[in-house]
This record gives sequence, C-alpha cells and structure tokens, in this order.
Amino acid sequence: MNEAPDLPSGLGSPLGLDHPPARPWLPWLAFGLVAGAAGLVDGRWWWLALGFAPLAALLDRHWPEAARVALVAAAICAGGWLARPPSAALAEPRLLSLTGSVSSTFHAGWKQSFLLVAQTSDDPGGYLPQRLFVSAPSLPDVRDGDYVTVRGLWQRTERGDQLNAVELERVQLREDGPRGFAWHTIARLHEHAGLAEALLLGLGSPPEKELFRRTGLIHLLAVSGMHLALAAAMGAWLLRHLRVPWGWRQCLLAGLLIGYTWLTAASPATVRALAMSLALVMFAVLAREPHRLGAVSLAALTLVLWDPTIARDLGFQLSLAAVLGLMTLGVDLMRLRERLMPLDAWPLDRPAWKLLLFGARSTADGLCIGLAATLATAPILALAFGTISPWSALTTLLASPPTTVALWTGLPLMCLSGMWPSGPWEGLYQVLEGALATLVWTVQQADRLPGRIDVPLPPIWVMLGWPLAFLPCERQVFVAKGQTPPFPERTVIRLAIALLLLVAWLG
Repeated sequence: MNEAPDLPSGLGSPLGLDHPPARPWLPWLAFGLVAGAAGLVDGRWWWLALGFAPLAALLDRHWPEAARVALVAAAICAGGWLARPPSAALAEPRLLSLTGSVSSTFHAGWKQSFLLVAQTSDDPGGYLPQRLFVSAPSLPDVRDGDYVTVRGLWQRTERGDQLNAVELERVQLREDGPRGFAWHTIARLHEHAGLAEALLLGLGSPPEKELFRRTGLIHLLAVSGMHLALAAAMGAWLLRHLRVPWGWRQCLLAGLLIGYTWLTAASPATVRALAMSLALVMFAVLAREPHRLGAVSLAALTLVLWDPTIARDLGFQLSLAAVLGLMTLGVDLMRLRERLMPLDAWPLDRPAWKLLLFGARSTADGLCIGLAATLATAPILALAFGTISPWSALTTLLASPPTTVALWTGLPLMCLSGMWPSGPWEGLYQVLEGALATLVWTVQQADRLPGRIDVPLPPIWVMLGWPLAFLPCERQVFVAKGQTPPFPERTVIRLAIALLLLVAWLG
C-alpha cells in the first residue's frame, strides 16, 4: 500500500483521486515579475506580455506546465516595463536638496561619503531617489542614524543615484531621534559596538565587515528574514508562557514585527520579510493553511508592484532567494533527514541523552538549511561578486548560535534600557558582549578555511533555469497514474536539477 503523499496543504488531493492537485499560479507570476524588474529584459519588450498572457490561459487546461512557462515569460516582460528607467529629461543631472537618514558611512577625512535614505526632496519634478551615495564636505561629521540635509549635484550612474554635495547640514543626532533609546543602548557597549549596530539594527559598516564578507556570512549583518524570524520566535515563546490568547498573540506578533522593521529603518530585505510574516499571520487568522510558497510569493509580488526598483537591491535578491531555497529544498531535506534518521528520544531517556539528540537534530537540520540557502543564492552571488563560498552552509551553522544569543539578548535589552535607562541591566550587557565576541571568534576561525572560489558569470539560461530546482514539483513523471509520488523523489529531482546546472555552468 502506498503511503500518503507529503504535499503541502492547499495543493489539492493526491494523484489518482477525484480532485487533481491544484497548480498554483502565484509563485510563477511573482518569480517572473521579480526577474523582469531586476533587469533580465529591457522594458521596451513589454508588449510581448500581451501575447504570452492569453497564451498561458489557453494552455492551462491541457498543457499546464507549458502554461506556467508562458506565464513566466509574460511576467518577465511586464516586470521589465515596471522597472523601466525614467525619461531622459528626468534622468538629467541637476541640483537637488535632499533630507533623510544616514544608513552607512564609508569614508571620513577631508571628504566624507555615506549612504542616504532620502525622505524629502525639493525637486519640482517630484523625483525622490530611495537610496543614494553622497559625497559631502568633512564637517559636520555624520554617523549612522543621523538625520541630515544635503545640497548638491545629483546624477544617475551605472552604480545608482549619486550626489556630490557642496552643503551638509546635520538636522538631528541619532541619539535625539525616535530610535535614540537603541543608540544609547549600543553606545554602552565597548569593543563590538559597530558590530551590534549592523547585527541588531542593520545600519553601519563595522570593522569586521570584510571578515564577514570573506567567509560568506555578510548576510548576518543585513537585517532580513532570519532576524525577524528569530525576533518572532522569541516573542511567540514569551507570549505563550504568559498565556496570552491565540488571537491576541497573533496581533501582538504582527505588532512586534512592524516595530522591529521600523527600528531597522525599513531596509528592503526587512520589508520583504515583514510582508511575508504579515501574510502568514493573515492566513493564520483566516484559518487558512497556505501553499508553502504562497506567503513569500505574495510578499515579493506586493513589494515589486509597490516599488519595482526594490528588485535590483542585492540584499532583497539574496534574502528572497534564500527563503525560496529554505521553503523548498530545505524543507524537503529536513523531512528526508527525519525519515531516514529521526533522532527522536524516548520518554524514559536520560536528560543528557535527550540533549545530545536535540543537538544532533539541530546540527543536521542546520546543515540542510545552509545547503539549501547556499544553492539558492549561488548564481546571484556569482553575478554580483564573481565568487562563491563552498563553506557557506557550514559557517552559517557555526555562526547561528552566537547570532541567536545576540539577538535574543540585544532586542529585549534595547526595550528595557529605553524604559529604564539606569536599570540593573549590566548582566544583559555582559551576555551581549560575550555573544558578539564569540561571533567574531567564530568568523575568524571560519576565515582560516580555504577561501572563496572564483567562478565565471552565470549565463542567462542558468539564471532562468536555476529556480526549477526550487519550484513546486508534486507531479512526478516517473510515477504511474493512480499512484502517490514517493516523497524522496522530490528531493532527488531538486538536487539533480541543481547539480546539472552547476556542471553545465562551471564545467
């Protein structure tokens, strides 16, 4: 007797039953829009979408797989149109006065440079760049989180918006702003204050940044879905132990995630993670169990429609690809591990044995997650830097415990210190300092491993074919009609597709 298929809820019934499994459109549509808005095609080809869209509708009844390909093609053309550059008149260099917050400082001296998140502009045409590189006079010196006004010549380059400022005015110090309590907390740290800024708030450029980049752990310094997930896990644990009712718990978790996104100045990767988290909360409140890619696809689709330029942000691309890898190949690998090597304890086992089994499960699942995220982000990293790290899965696993301790200590410490600045929080400061020091030591040991590998830039067919290893594949061509697909086949097929693409790309 065939065992029940391991399908996500909401996909439909197994093969051979009266109701065939549903074939969702949303992941294909979202992938196409993101790829098109990221610059895969020129916006002048938008009219092709008018032909591919009706073709997808016609093919859906008898050739659903071909219909999805046509849908992706239509979405790519539409995404290219959404992210088309402004008109030539709007893109001409001109004088601008912009006000916003400093996201990262790069150089100081006779000239200083920093990344500005613009919020207001005096441009009569209404143009407001989201993020731009500013080269400004040396005084007044600015820090990450300060609120400033810059005036100078704005121009668009291949690297993005840039402004050569002739005037710089510091409007508000970061300690005097609405997030001042967080900056006051970080100021009390000693050796690793810069690392705490990047890890907890996603701002700044700490001295250890190059070390994190060499070891493939730079994503730890960009607040994204992992950080929000850890914050949500801590909040859920506290609310559950406080016996808060389930409905109120969901609302409070949503408020916690919104507050953390505000605390990090709403970076693109954090906003993507917030949109996905709120979609999951909405599904839970409505008593709906979504398809495993439903929430992330809905979040990506909403953000690209709201701001098409977000698709070109490297942090957004890496965060989205990593989540797709975790939700597909990562989940399949963890379920395969659970089937082949459960590592479950018996009720009468000794606590030490239970703890050992828990550590073994966590390590194995961490490697599964790291492998999935590494494979999912490999083409994007190669396209951006021309290198990939073969040790990314292992180094991410080793760096996860101190990162978790730092987040679970630092976030409550900011809140407590903000409410009672002179409170008895010295113990929490010591724990946070220890976690940050352990994280730096771990990354230093990882840096002793063989370095990153230089690889050729992936061709366009690799970029388009790579998601095939992570898209839903509940219907298997190797299973006869009327049978349920064995679960391990999905994992084998995903790994085989990724391996074939790797060999064709690097071989």
